Amino acid sequence: MKSVRRLSALINLHDLPLAWLQLKRQPVRYLVAVTGIGFAALLMFMQLGFQSGLLRSATTFYQALETDLILINPATVNSGSYQQFPQSLLYQALGIEGVSKTIPLYVTNINAQQLGGVKPTSLRVIGFDPNETVLNVPAINDQRDLIKTPNFVLFDELGLSIKTGPVAKRVSKDGPLELILSNYSRSFRVMGLFKLGSTFVADSNLIASQATALDLAFPQVSVGEISLGLIRLDPSANINQVQNYLKSLYGDQLQVLTKKELITQERNYWNNVSSFGVIFGFGTIMGLLVGGVVVYQVLYTDVSDHLKEYATLKAMGFSNQFILMVVIQESILLAVSAFIPATLLSAALYAGLTAVSGIRLEMTADKTLLVGSLTMGLCAVASAIAIRKLQDADPASVF
Repeated sequence: MKSVRRLSALINLHDLPLAWLQLKRQPVRYLVAVTGIGFAALLMFMQLGFQSGLLRSATTFYQALETDLILINPATVNSGSYQQFPQSLLYQALGIEGVSKTIPLYVTNINAQQLGGVKPTSLRVIGFDPNETVLNVPAINDQRDLIKTPNFVLFDELGLSIKTGPVAKRVSKDGPLELILSNYSRSFRVMGLFKLGSTFVADSNLIASQATALDLAFPQVSVGEISLGLIRLDPSANINQVQNYLKSLYGDQLQVLTKKELITQERNYWNNVSSFGVIFGFGTIMGLLVGGVVVYQVLYTDVSDHLKEYATLKAMGFSNQFILMVVIQESILLAVSAFIPATLLSAALYAGLTAVSGIRLEMTADKTLLVGSLTMGLCAVASAIAIRKLQDADPASVF
């Protein structure tokens, strides 16, 4: 309660007019400060937005899987470099009580010729039995019959068209479209479109039958070697119990994961193992430093320029605490003045970048709260450093 009362005193509304008058007395300096802090907040928003958006894009495929448990080779470090394992190992799971079905998946990247260009484009091929419902994507499930024909595929329209070429637009306008591998060894026909989501491990996604995936991706994948094994359980089965049985069955040969565990493992790789997390973390720290330096410089200059006025206030009987509150309130006003437009601009940039890149960037409440707290925190720290100058405000210097 003491800390709450102290905070309430710190932002006493009766004192705010003085803090506001101090700031607006020099509007150019005030605008420079707001711009600097706003830029810092914007930088933090963009770093956090890109990080969460890219992590979401890395796990969109996993989130769409219709499965209870997943088998994966322990040597697979991320969704862009699957290590195959024998399909026969997947079928062994059928001997475990509670397992109702197993579905093999082929997932690998191929290089195709860019539509209307000369550069190759990377496409992730997801191959499975068209008679099975593998992904919770209505457009895929409605068009499964189309991929039963060899070398017929579905194309993800949320891919990077700047890399793939206008494939989605051409298919929407003119119907099926012929594409060719970058080595000109094979061709395939895009029969329909779906929306899964852009990913930074490939420029777009293809849905194909097992036979087509094997044909297009040979020799990266081969018959009898799969990328993922999906395991579906009986409705009455205990998923934890079945998972433990399967772990005992496979030992170190395979990982047996729930969908949630696989998504967490993927996110942890990009955040903690790769340089991905370090880069975005460094960008956020740089934003904090930029904002902190700007606030400190403005407040320190303000205190230095008005040292005699503060000494006058002391001579008139105002306490040190009152004067300190005025400076801290100035920092709070600066933070609020910068944070609101930075949030609105970030939301607009998120929407624009989502439309251009296909990577979903969202302004969420936790992101807003985090950046808001960091902005207020850095302003408070900067003001705490700047107000040390007030110790030099000697009332005797007025006379």
